[in-house]
Amino acid sequence: MATNDKKRQIPITLSRTLGVWEVTLLGVGALLGGGIFTLLGHAAGLAGGGLIFAMMLGAAISFLNLNSYVSLATTFPEAGGGYLWVKEGLGDLQGFMSGWISWMAHSVACSLYAVSFGIFAAEFAFSLLGVPMFGISLFTWRLLFTTAVVVFFGLVNYRGVALTGKAGGYISLTLIAILLFYIFFGVKRMTGLPDLLNINFLPLLPFGLVGVLQAASLFYIAFEGSEIQAQTGEEAKDPARTLKISLFSSWAIISVLYLLIAFVIVGATSNLGEPSWKVLMGHSDRAIIESAKQFMPVGYILMVLGGLLANIAALNATIYSSSRVLFAMARDKFVWPKLADMHELNLTPYRAVLLSVAAIIFVAVFLPLKDIAGAADILFILLFSQLNLAYIELRRKKPEARWYYVVPFGPVLPLTAVVLYFVLGVSLFHVSPIAIYFTAIWFLLGLVNYFAFTKTQEREDLEREVMYEHTTRFREKLGYRIILPVANEEHWNMFSQIALAVAREEQGELLVLRIHEVPPTLPLAAGFNTDHERRVLDKIEKSSIEKKTNIDTRLLAARSVPETILETVAVENGDLLIMGWDGYVDTKGFIFGRKVDTVLHRAKSDLLVVKLQDPEHIKRILVPVPLDENPNLRFAGKVATALANWFDGEVTVVMIIPDYTSNISYARYHVLLEDRIRELKFKTTKEIKLKLIRSNHIASAIIKEANHHDVVLLPAARGRITKVIGMGSIPEQIAKHCRKTIIMAKGHRGIIQPFFDYVKSRF
Repeated sequence: MATNDKKRQIPITLSRTLGVWEVTLLGVGALLGGGIFTLLGHAAGLAGGGLIFAMMLGAAISFLNLNSYVSLATTFPEAGGGYLWVKEGLGDLQGFMSGWISWMAHSVACSLYAVSFGIFAAEFAFSLLGVPMFGISLFTWRLLFTTAVVVFFGLVNYRGVALTGKAGGYISLTLIAILLFYIFFGVKRMTGLPDLLNINFLPLLPFGLVGVLQAASLFYIAFEGSEIQAQTGEEAKDPARTLKISLFSSWAIISVLYLLIAFVIVGATSNLGEPSWKVLMGHSDRAIIESAKQFMPVGYILMVLGGLLANIAALNATIYSSSRVLFAMARDKFVWPKLADMHELNLTPYRAVLLSVAAIIFVAVFLPLKDIAGAADILFILLFSQLNLAYIELRRKKPEARWYYVVPFGPVLPLTAVVLYFVLGVSLFHVSPIAIYFTAIWFLLGLVNYFAFTKTQEREDLEREVMYEHTTRFREKLGYRIILPVANEEHWNMFSQIALAVAREEQGELLVLRIHEVPPTLPLAAGFNTDHERRVLDKIEKSSIEKKTNIDTRLLAARSVPETILETVAVENGDLLIMGWDGYVDTKGFIFGRKVDTVLHRAKSDLLVVKLQDPEHIKRILVPVPLDENPNLRFAGKVATALANWFDGEVTVVMIIPDYTSNISYARYHVLLEDRIRELKFKTTKEIKLKLIRSNHIASAIIKEANHHDVVLLPAARGRITKVIGMGSIPEQIAKHCRKTIIMAKGHRGIIQPFFDYVKSRF
């Protein structure tokens, strides 16, 4: 039995030093990276004159994604950005994978900017300044420049975020000025040579819509600055206001610039009577330089300098973001916890910065430019898809949160973004197969890390809270696990009987928890009577032994009861969680109370919420069913079967129909009731009674009928149990006003099935 408590740890946080100006320019700097200077030639070769439409598509998808970012970043402004939101919304595995993907996505994007810098640095040194190459190949010089710039900005980020914000801001402003200069002279040339438009834009879509999609997918890396800005949430002053203004402002600036640049580079570039996209494709990495040389005063010099500055700004911002994702994951012990250590003087996660720099250099050295861009694209597409699904889930899970911005049209915009990201992802298969293979390998490595390290860490963390544990087994460890937290000593017997009933029906086993919440100021082992708590668990264990059911009993000391229950469900792969409710709500805005609501929102298992009234009688079971199909009926039928067989009880299924129902309609409703019986899938030899009740007041009718029964088993409506049991809802009225035992049943379906149900309901 562990009784020692480690020295209390001080929470690791970041200092708030960034305002609207710094965060906006941080995003602009990341967006105006290597993509606009080195990928335009590749994109023009894929789409031709349709490059403009590719930019429009990228901007539109980015805007859909931006709405979710603004909402989440302003509501939950913490370092880690999308990783933390996905973890909270979709669970630990999805959260870990999003962080794993996000870290590599930013590292690969930074590699793109570093390689682009190497290209422009070599151009500047050897073509513009005429510096001798000393017998070293151009390829080697590019690698040297690439490595040097990553190391330099790694040191800048190592020093601290204040320096990072100032450096990136000045670079971004200079870069915007150069690009506006390019746009001005490009438009001037097109007005002077109107025939260029016909030559360069006819045919408008030489490769069709497929070319537009491929160009949009390759160039989408240039729209990924939202994630970088979201990482500043924990370091931003007044994060709700700062992030909302900064995210929308940087998107607007960049979208307008990209559209104008795409129009100018295609429309103003001359190719001896041939469409300009052919010459742009030929120059690939240097396309914008060759374009500027034709019509822009000192265009060659300015574009070389612009390419250097663009990649410097993007490197600056992306190293920052990459290290913050790694910092957040380490803080949650998803990767090596030492990566969350802060530098004593600079207050930066210096180990995370150093590892990010190493990953950036590795990718930059071993992958070609186009494949680096493709890998960054597919990684961000996966991350953004997870994020939009997480937004939908968090809106359901956290109704009590103060949402500073709500995405319009409910889940429609995030789901649309997910579909469009899927289309872009498919398009990338034809642009860069190497990028797909790279992403697949990284994904598999992430799964190995999660199950080999992260899950082990979660179990070790949970075991530190265990003060006492005892196991009794009558057979080999079984797959179906029922988790029963016991809070009320008075009614422990009935709760254990309900759990044992389901355990016998499912051939499962019990894990009984007795959790004592300890304030942060006290050691975990302090302040409660271990012997008394063990006696409570011993009584439950004795009851289980009599029924020859496998049982684990645990006494835990924890900082948070809800979090400990959720960790146990996740670590032990719990299939069913049984929670008690005394009918009292301790906090305004909650249905069952803060602690119970928190668990019910986030538990990834089947759920039973039990409100006991007469613990001595549970034989006559009433199951109200709705007129419509309900995905929870099958689980409710499973529970009703278990209770009827265990307590030798009888089951009555009731359906409330309109008071004015005619005899003909009554017969139709009876057929409908039989359909619901089939959905319940009862597995009992007991007779199932069917009953139709005419009433226009559903809750009142069920409460009245409940007077003739011992327990009411309520299948939860569609959605989360606390989502559908809202103030004034039918289940809420029954739960609060019925004087019989209430059991509310909710089967777990994850996110995939509800997603398809939602789509099905719209078409």
